[in-house]
Amino acid sequence: MFDCDFDIIARMKGQVQVYRNLNQTLEDGTKVYSVKNDKGIVVDHVTEIALSRPVFRVGPKGNQRVRDEGRKNVHAYIQGRRMRESLMDDPTTGIRSDEWVKITYDPYQHKSFVLVRDDLTKKGESKGCVRGVAG
Repeated sequence: MFDCDFDIIARMKGQVQVYRNLNQTLEDGTKVYSVKNDKGIVVDHVTEIALSRPVFRVGPKGNQRVRDEGRKNVHAYIQGRRMRESLMDDPTTGIRSDEWVKITYDPYQHKSFVLVRDDLTKKGESKGCVRGVAG
């Protein structure tokens, strides 16, 4: 068991986890996301973030609890390397604007993250980057 936990920590080194902050919203209704570092500490709150090689994770027990209780809880997040803010709009990065994807997750409708544009299920690792995490 210890080896498994160590493996998860080792793979997370230098990455962040981003999840919807259920208690914060800007005055104009914009959603806020919490950013945890690889030590599990919330280090930032953002309305938009760029991650490279994102992995979409949903805890199945938490998803079921939301459906059973009718009340949201934090059980889903996106893990990846945070990109510098300037990379999002920098044409010299080699990342074209059409490679950015917008995703969402609604525990009442989905059991995993889905693409907003065509509602296709996204599981595992993406080859692109996420811009403007939606939910």
